[in-house]
Amino acid sequence: MKTKIIIMLAIIAFFFQNFSFVNLLDKKFLIDEPARKTHAQEILGKKYRKSALSKIEGEKFLHVYIYDIVNQRLPKKFKNKSKDITKAIIQESKKYEMDPLFIMSVIATESSFNPEAKGTSGEIGLMQLMPETGKEVAQKVKEHWQGTMTLKDPIKNIRIGAAYLNQLRNYFDNNPSKYISAYNSGIGKIRKIAKSEDLPKIYPTKILKYYEALYKKIVSNKVPDNLAIN
Repeated sequence: MKTKIIIMLAIIAFFFQNFSFVNLLDKKFLIDEPARKTHAQEILGKKYRKSALSKIEGEKFLHVYIYDIVNQRLPKKFKNKSKDITKAIIQESKKYEMDPLFIMSVIATESSFNPEAKGTSGEIGLMQLMPETGKEVAQKVKEHWQGTMTLKDPIKNIRIGAAYLNQLRNYFDNNPSKYISAYNSGIGKIRKIAKSEDLPKIYPTKILKYYEALYKKIVSNKVPDNLAIN
């Protein structure tokens, strides 16, 4: 009984530590659970049921865990933007019916959550977008384009990056091996590859590694069902 009380106090402390930043009941932060689950199953296929992702089904506080991960991973100078970045990830995932943890996995792989990251080929920001790609996508989704400064804004970078992921997903008929590879290699290169076994393996493997690692982190901190706050 004493152990249970200690666990409960720790859980309450965790949630109320984050409550002022991410309101537990604010609809702007709540996850589209059916879309999250459908996209997770699309990404993992038969591996879904045995993965950490399946253990989060119906989790009430997933948005709080997402905020906690974002806040931990951002560089110190950007921690004051944790709330806005969390909201952007969740809102864009809802818009495109994606798993917000998938968008976070791309961010983790591309920039390690550093909004100031610069790629060797000219990629910019959290989702490491090329200016040419960023401009084209921004125009399609009516995001005001102000040159490379647009991609240096972490919120706009997420909006444009998520829109680009959605375009690739639609183009490749929801085939995760192809649209994940295309995010790194480009549509043209992946379009030329006829067989799935010939697709690039390194980049998609990195994405999935982060994807499952983020879920394992959440599962390890998950509120036990019998202690959940109603």
